[in-house]
Amino acid sequence: MSVPLIVAILIGVVGVGIGWALGRGREEPVEEIPDLYEAPLKRLVRGLADGRLPEAQPMEPRLLEDLRSAVSTAWTPVDAQRSEALKQALGRIAAFLEESVEAPLKRVREGDQQLLAEGVDRALGGLKDLEFFLREPITPDETHDLIPLVQKVTREFIADWEVAVRFQAPAFPVRAHIHKGTFMDALYLLLHNAGHFGGGETVDVTVEQDGEHAAVSILDRGPGFSAEALDRARELFYTTKPTALGLGIPFARKIIEGFGGNLELSNRSEGGASVRLVLPGD
Repeated sequence: MSVPLIVAILIGVVGVGIGWALGRGREEPVEEIPDLYEAPLKRLVRGLADGRLPEAQPMEPRLLEDLRSAVSTAWTPVDAQRSEALKQALGRIAAFLEESVEAPLKRVREGDQQLLAEGVDRALGGLKDLEFFLREPITPDETHDLIPLVQKVTREFIADWEVAVRFQAPAFPVRAHIHKGTFMDALYLLLHNAGHFGGGETVDVTVEQDGEHAAVSILDRGPGFSAEALDRARELFYTTKPTALGLGIPFARKIIEGFGGNLELSNRSEGGASVRLVLPGD
């Protein structure tokens, strides 16, 4: 239960009380009675807004007791949310390092130097991605035609992973205000995700003009996003792959939103996942 929803419920409770009092006031004069709810309601609202559930006060009205009980069973304090997020992040990092560093080091004892080199490269790549999230977002520096940039990235992706890409674009330039290098980095990551979760099947990439915006769509032929993934895939360290860090989509999201754009995730009606980059046009 979100804080805005809880606040709305509290306002509704107060509103019902006021409406009842006004209705009775039209019928007959009533003696003014101290409002037993105003002070405890304000205290509860302040606490929830700060991310905590205030303790009950002596002689608190029964309605407030029921409301407090409902909140405590359906709402998580901010500190607990942060603790759980940190626990998940550390777990992801530990699993990644175990796969990329510890396992290769053990294999070195068996004389497999190539595996060590691959593991170290992966670990360094992961550390580089983590470093990226500690920096300020890179702002767009100029306007570019997206078509040749997307074509270049798709060629590199095909050469690296031997996954076919079907490319579509209009005959005219599709221009967007971006930072060239980081846009291409984000696109490559999303293509890699599509190739992996699409089972190596052909990936469709489309560049188009969408009103005042430019858009790039990446469609795969895999099982699509689960309901949980659609809700959480943009979160840092969320992944359905046990040994991955979960940085791909969050990395791309940070770049695209830094340009003033948006990263949209959905499932295709015919099957597969859709990732759409919407960017500010020329």
